[in-house]
Amino acid sequence: MRPRKRVSMTHPLILVIVLLAVGACTDSISEKTLQRSRDIPQWYDDAKLGIFIHWGPASVPAFAFGPPLRPGELEEILFYDSPRQEMPYAEWYLNAINYAGSETARYHAATYGDAPYADFQPTFERRVNQDWDPGVWADLFSRAGAKYVVLVTKHHDGYTLWPSAVANPNRQNWRSTRDMVGELAAAVRARGMRFGAYYSTGLDWSFQLVTDGDIVRDIMLSAPASQAYADYTYSQMVELIDRYHPDLLWADIGYPSKGRQGELFDYFFTQVPDGTVNDRWGAVDGLGQIAQIPGATWALKALGRLLLSLESDPLKDDTARFGYKTTEYDSLPGTPAFKWESTRGLGGSFAFNAAETAADMLSSAELIEYLADTVAKNGNVLINVGPDSYGHIPSIQQAPLLGLGKWMSLNGEAIYATRPWRRFKNLRGRELRYTQSTTALYAIVFGGVNQSFTIEQPGIASSSIEVLGAEVISTRDHDGLLTLTLNKPLKTSAAVVRFNMP
Repeated sequence: MRPRKRVSMTHPLILVIVLLAVGACTDSISEKTLQRSRDIPQWYDDAKLGIFIHWGPASVPAFAFGPPLRPGELEEILFYDSPRQEMPYAEWYLNAINYAGSETARYHAATYGDAPYADFQPTFERRVNQDWDPGVWADLFSRAGAKYVVLVTKHHDGYTLWPSAVANPNRQNWRSTRDMVGELAAAVRARGMRFGAYYSTGLDWSFQLVTDGDIVRDIMLSAPASQAYADYTYSQMVELIDRYHPDLLWADIGYPSKGRQGELFDYFFTQVPDGTVNDRWGAVDGLGQIAQIPGATWALKALGRLLLSLESDPLKDDTARFGYKTTEYDSLPGTPAFKWESTRGLGGSFAFNAAETAADMLSSAELIEYLADTVAKNGNVLINVGPDSYGHIPSIQQAPLLGLGKWMSLNGEAIYATRPWRRFKNLRGRELRYTQSTTALYAIVFGGVNQSFTIEQPGIASSSIEVLGAEVISTRDHDGLLTLTLNKPLKTSAAVVRFNMP
């Protein structure tokens, strides 16, 4: 079959919606390769919980301004008028200090004077070599109940966390001498978890960084469109595949339109037969040429708003989508037939923001509910940690993860390897989420429960009813509700009721 150019409406941050409307993609993907990217391996569907790690030179200043993004706020920033002048992400530090008058620029001037961002590299590497132990990370992630770990191997600043043999032509030795990627991959896999590699494919500020004042236009103009960058990205991703055989490739802000994406996918799936990819691969670099035309940015935003309004059903699949769908600081309103992944930080930033406190973090109860809600809707959770520049994961980030892990050690059967039920939540009574296995229906009840509590009767035939962690001494059906009495109070923020199938 002749390869066709593919379009996709996947994630607003990379402006794929607009890009594909103007047909800027020059690469082509065969139908077979596209379908393979959408064939989700069972290990990923069963895993449910992954850990994301944003870490690098930006972890030295560890500064971001502004509250966490609200659900849907990315669309406001990109397509509508928004009071946001800078992203609340510490990993965007290099971008933010180049906006005159930004809070990040003022902080940098007051703290570091006119020192360039590249000066953070030796400090970061010295601290990492002094203190970082990948085994400590892997132990924490395992205790949290994670089944896979995705490390940011290169973010938008272009710095690689491995000693890449593919030299950056614009910044000498802009790479780690220590193989942080390899060490973490080995530690994670030694504890039975899968390892994934995030790579900033669409942006690399060591190649191109524009900060004229309009964040949408600046993103488009900052996406390198040269063949040199396309070759650089392709070569580094092949190097990642050859060196680490990542189980998952996580792209961001699109992929270079001249980067031989079809070849890269074919090579990855040959080398890692049960590998998987996310959906952020639509080309964005071609928009830079359009954005240079006076008035074009306004027109592209208007077109983006129109397309967003036409995309009325977020649960409808896009047959042109690569891999599995991702959302960021957002969720889906129901249960789609396709696989998806929800990602966010424990706080408002992905990379470490020293200004965040325990009050800014998700609590264990909130994290448990976030996971249960996502899994009930056919999704995975990729929850982010932001280590400091010494490689320590702050205790305020560890606490909710360990709380989640304690809950999972008792209730994990209601999460791992489950599938969505015919509805994801209750129709009446206590707030809960449903999952199912081949032998049971699980009702994950939000909020604490007393020794006796009432939920909706799901309306199924069951051979017995259990509550994980306690003994059910009596049940009573009344008016479509089910009251369960336990032998003891259950000290948990989310009780799990198991309806065993006949």
